[in-house]
Amino acid sequence: MNMNQIIVVKQIHKKQKNFFKMQFIVSIFVVFILGISCLKNWRKSQEIAQISSTLNKAFKMETIYSAQKSEQEISIKQSPYFGKILIPKIDLEYSIFNDCSDELLKILPCKFYGVNLGEKGNIAIAGHNYDDSRFFGRLNELKEGDSVYLQNLNGENYRYIVYDKQKVQPDDFECLKANRKYDLTLVTCDNLNNKRLIIKASR
Repeated sequence: MNMNQIIVVKQIHKKQKNFFKMQFIVSIFVVFILGISCLKNWRKSQEIAQISSTLNKAFKMETIYSAQKSEQEISIKQSPYFGKILIPKIDLEYSIFNDCSDELLKILPCKFYGVNLGEKGNIAIAGHNYDDSRFFGRLNELKEGDSVYLQNLNGENYRYIVYDKQKVQPDDFECLKANRKYDLTLVTCDNLNNKRLIIKASR
């Protein structure tokens, strides 16, 4: 091997070395960016959980206050809360907002359609599915015969029994029709196929 060949080989090795060095730096940078992104998402989820917890405590205080008033004095529309939902099977307990918007849904489940508690007709409640244990993420575990409880501002519980479970297109609103005298409809996203998971229950 002559001198020129040796120089060429050294240059090739140097280029390869520089390439691998650059590849290593890029990999470290990508891992760093992903780490920051994961940390931000984790902090955001913690903030949402903290807000939900705070609002649940606020609901308890309002329930205590409302319980001291007569039914004639209590107006649901005066409160930001519709009530509370409890599903023992999936360890779910959240206050429910009286109104519904994208921002409110990030914090708690929301009533978006229907009658008031105790009235005949359908109550529809929507909650986010973050594919974990928060909000309505475990709603798919419910089966026919499972119990769902709604609690009003006086602390009175209404028990509903699940009788149907289905997946529908996002623009299908047939589920909002009342099939029973006192109906409850729980709605969340099915992220696997871009559909809506619908749980129907009745008192």
